[in-house]
Amino acid sequence: MSELLTRSYTPDLEVRNSGDGRTVEGIVVPYGLAQYIDDELTEQFASGAFDHQVRAANRIKFTRDHQTHGGRIIGRALAMRNDAAGLYMEFRVSNTETGNETLELLKDGALTDLSIGFIPVANRRLPSGVVERTKANLFEVSVVPEGAYGEAAMVAAVRSELKTPHLDSARKLIQAWPVLPPLA
Repeated sequence: MSELLTRSYTPDLEVRNSGDGRTVEGIVVPYGLAQYIDDELTEQFASGAFDHQVRAANRIKFTRDHQTHGGRIIGRALAMRNDAAGLYMEFRVSNTETGNETLELLKDGALTDLSIGFIPVANRRLPSGVVERTKANLFEVSVVPEGAYGEAAMVAAVRSELKTPHLDSARKLIQAWPVLPPLA
């Protein structure tokens, strides 16, 4: 079995009112954005890396911190799809003590970052040396205190209406980020 890995982002994420204000949505993984991980690894995710899981989004847990680091489940994914900016997901936050606390911290802007837990399945090394994750198994998305991708994956707002104007600002920010040229 492959090694379980985690990566953090600051997504353009919103909490919206779908009756009770417990839906969180946004870009959880930017595509094509090279990120320094350590001296041995700079990686990015390819568009479609999680396509094989789109029909089973409900199996992906939404957590406060990673379970492998003592975190707790606060809900589950409702939907996921590819977006020009990255992997877009919607989550339902459960009415639990940790879920309620996390929603309040998101609304207040005290928590802004997400981290994904994944197992790499297929990769390719780009001429620049960047490892591009072309297929990975996503098993959890976690709300964390600090993410690896900074403003490319940031919590944007907490709101009540059903529209998502802040996703447009995330797309513009990510599109403006330097991206490596595609393989020849």
